[in-house]
Amino acid sequence: MSTSIIGGDSKITGQNEIDFVECDCCGLTEECTLSYIETVRERYKGKWICGLCSEAVNDEVLRCEKQKLISPDEAMARHFSFCNKFRFAGPPPDPTQHLITAIRHVLRKSLESPKLMRSMPSSPSKNVDKKLAGLTLSESCIPSLSLVDASVCCGMDEDCE
Repeated sequence: MSTSIIGGDSKITGQNEIDFVECDCCGLTEECTLSYIETVRERYKGKWICGLCSEAVNDEVLRCEKQKLISPDEAMARHFSFCNKFRFAGPPPDPTQHLITAIRHVLRKSLESPKLMRSMPSSPSKNVDKKLAGLTLSESCIPSLSLVDASVCCGMDEDCE
């Protein structure tokens, strides 16, 4: 189904009308059928929300469900507030410094809540009994390669005896 849209107006093609619509949260423009646009607007009290923002709102409801129950309207208001901070902030004055600051923030956040390191069985952790913390591998997990029969390898190399 192809549609040519001129000046934001929709054109009827066969069965469906297609139109461009802009997300009220993040500003993303999508091409959708009018029936789908209407369904989304009914769900979100007249506001058009793209799929990414819709998932973020649903995630906010689920994430806050553990602490306190919030309504979808409150979750949507929180997401609008979050998006508006970034939409109207403009580009940072020094992008390199901004990137360094963002990485520092992520690193600090990850260090504040350390996770159990599974790759290092002897690393200390809070939840593991001290007797179990010193476990190490007793033997190599790589089988010995010296047990290979030379007659099997003959023909693979030109230097075969």
